[in-house]
Amino acid sequence: MGTAMSSGVLGQYDTLPGTIDAIERLRNAGHRDIEVFSPIPSPEIEEAMDIHSSPVRVWALTGAITGCTLGLLLTAGTSLAYPLVTQGKPLVSLPPFVIFMFELTVLLTGIFGLVALLVHTRRPVIKLDPAYRTSFSVDRWGIFVPSEGQGRTAAEALVRDTSAVEVEVQG
Repeated sequence: MGTAMSSGVLGQYDTLPGTIDAIERLRNAGHRDIEVFSPIPSPEIEEAMDIHSSPVRVWALTGAITGCTLGLLLTAGTSLAYPLVTQGKPLVSLPPFVIFMFELTVLLTGIFGLVALLVHTRRPVIKLDPAYRTSFSVDRWGIFVPSEGQGRTAAEALVRDTSAVEVEVQG
């Protein structure tokens, strides 16, 4: 959950259970736009943040359907535009078209999946998030709570109340 806001509270944690507890407490307090940094993939963090499925699979399915349909339309259209009757066989016959349809289905599924992955992970990263710390790639978890004014004071108090090893106020 990337955010363009650079003011808020950043808490650093040295255990996964402490991070999950902090996420749950922050979400219960009404903070929905939090950003979590983790050194390892963690289904527990996704569950705590209420992330259930990736939209990439919908993009891949759309690419597969588009590829299969486009493969059929291209092969059938070519056969109808340039009719070549061979031994009395029909011009539009599915068996010879299946190979091209399959290849186009695989190609567009891969392309749509790659584009979706780049879009939804906000890659490539040109500028690092100001809340990112290199320790988040090694042995620490981080939670950034974007907030301003009184909300920042309340978020800071809540983060300090959890098992945060370090707390930084940004902005």
